[in-house]
Amino acid sequence: MIADSRPPTEVAFIGMGNVSSAYLRTLDDLVSRGLACAGAMCARDRDSWPRLLARRPGLRLVAAAEEALHSEASIVVILTPPDSHADLAQKAIAVGKHVVVEKPFALSVWEGRPVIEAARAAGVMIVNAPFVTLSPAFGSLAGVIQRGDIGTVHSARAMYGNMGSDWARWYHEGLVGPLAEVGIYNLQSLTALLGPVAGVQAAGVVGIAERQIGDTRLAGSGPDTVQVLLHHVGGAVSSVLASHAVAHYRRPALELYGSEGTAYLQGDDWDPTGIDVWRTTRGCWERYEAVDRTWHWTDGLREAVMAVREDRQPLTDTDHDLHLLEVFDAAVAAAQTGGLVEVSSRFTPRSAEVDLSALSRHVHDHTRSPGEQ
Repeated sequence: MIADSRPPTEVAFIGMGNVSSAYLRTLDDLVSRGLACAGAMCARDRDSWPRLLARRPGLRLVAAAEEALHSEASIVVILTPPDSHADLAQKAIAVGKHVVVEKPFALSVWEGRPVIEAARAAGVMIVNAPFVTLSPAFGSLAGVIQRGDIGTVHSARAMYGNMGSDWARWYHEGLVGPLAEVGIYNLQSLTALLGPVAGVQAAGVVGIAERQIGDTRLAGSGPDTVQVLLHHVGGAVSSVLASHAVAHYRRPALELYGSEGTAYLQGDDWDPTGIDVWRTTRGCWERYEAVDRTWHWTDGLREAVMAVREDRQPLTDTDHDLHLLEVFDAAVAAAQTGGLVEVSSRFTPRSAEVDLSALSRHVHDHTRSPGEQ
């Protein structure tokens, strides 16, 4: 391996709330390998500073987003509430920063398209969560589908849910519902595997009528559970259950049914544990464990840093990101009308060639990635 002699890529954060510790974990790994360094960290609530500094004494905390935007950082990571994502991304792009944005990066396709167009015009990258298609386990599943190991996939189903939030009101009011907050993982996975969506049907229900958010009792929010039926351009149909009212579950994240077999992604698609494949020609289940158990759902930050350092485009797709936003918009309309709502945007799924034999190789230290053994 050739040592990288270039200076570390500086990364700034805007938003130091609930998910920042997960992204800092990914940043720490990059820092330890000399690939990145921590820049300005914007936490607008100064009351949180003592707690943040007690946990990480070296943080360069700032109070205003502009201080992070106008710092020396090459990459800005946006971890604020969703209704601010598009605006902050636009501001970062305007000053020439590459951007990593938590999900959803915009609240509608109409809000998201100008962000993508601005990034393309400025020649900077925008890497939008979720990042499930970057996981090696997902790549192995995509390889199974693309090679035709289970024939032509005609149907699929997926789910992800939790009990919602007791700390953030935006989870349960406003425009960010369970489909955009948790179902987005499944939607990205299914469309990456089965291709773009031509039409959407949806229905929603309120599972928990009242919630306690901090000191506030919240009642009368929108549906916290949504069922969506996707009609893919290629002919397959798939369904997604997304919920903020699911206490627990034990089932595959993704189930894909083909003319010659079945394939499952085990775990959650943001935390995969491996894949199971049934090929009719073999007549048995075959399990392939996740080749890299250290893979983390914040991997988009690593991908952005490596793309900057290698002077290449990231292995994410902004056309796919915009397509997902249109699917969200269509699902909201479909739930209101009860009919089928068409989706006009398209994207080209990325090919994945993963050697399944690699998934059975022995890794003696699961605290390190296979490339670091």
